[in-house]
Amino acid sequence: MKRYLLVLAIALGASVWWTASAQDSTIPILNPGFEDDVLACAPGQFCSQYSITGWLCGPQSGTFKPSTVNFPTGVPGGVNVAYIGNSSATGSILQVAPAVVRASTTYTLTLSVGHRADYAFTGYVAALMAGNATLAYDSSLSPAPGAFLTDVIVYNSGATPPQLGHALTIFVKSLGSGQVEIDNVSLSATPQ
Repeated sequence: MKRYLLVLAIALGASVWWTASAQDSTIPILNPGFEDDVLACAPGQFCSQYSITGWLCGPQSGTFKPSTVNFPTGVPGGVNVAYIGNSSATGSILQVAPAVVRASTTYTLTLSVGHRADYAFTGYVAALMAGNATLAYDSSLSPAPGAFLTDVIVYNSGATPPQLGHALTIFVKSLGSGQVEIDNVSLSATPQ
């Protein structure tokens, strides 16, 4: 619980900073490459934990340190990824970003979506949200086994967005009885 309160305090503090500096286009994300959790085990199928620093994890989700058996050409950044879901349940991860919906702004959420070579991939949904509203989402990528693809999700707020002032949230969920790996999450805002 203390970890979640710390994440919330950091997010609220950064939100004030980001709102005051409208010229900045990169919105800071906590642990965007999932490297803050150091896993002491050898890379591979059994090197994981049911948590991710800076993220809220739903069931069957956490940090994973894959090997070349899982991803023969490696992962996009660092040594860790987020794993979401498994053969018995879907999973999800979520982070409230340190920014709010502003008028006349284009938001771009970028993330790497992976398919383990040794595990079923049954799809995912990645979304940018504000409150309970989904602003933009995608679920179209289907990476080859052992590979990653880059997903880019864009939301243009317009002059009078209904969620004006609501905190932005990054949400990723697996679909079906399979798993999706995520890496290199970024979020940017550009005034229109």
